[in-house]
Amino acid sequence: MFDGVFAMPLRIDVELKDGAVCLMAKKAFHVFLSLDKVAKFKRSNGWIVVGEGPQRDLEKDSDYTFFAERRGFF
Repeated sequence: MFDGVFAMPLRIDVELKDGAVCLMAKKAFHVFLSLDKVAKFKRSNGWIVVGEGPQRDLEKDSDYTFFAERRGFF
């Protein structure tokens, strides 16, 4: 918190294939995208239709830890 202002995590406008429209955290968006549940999502320049518009490679997203390697430290 900075002088009474809360820092909000990045939220993405998403339309799911079942027609639901919602705001998602970045990590949740990546999970739904990898499960093929996202129909389209909004970027600053407009809506991107999954499979038609330009998309970034999920493998290159360095802060996405859903499939992170887990090792024991024993």
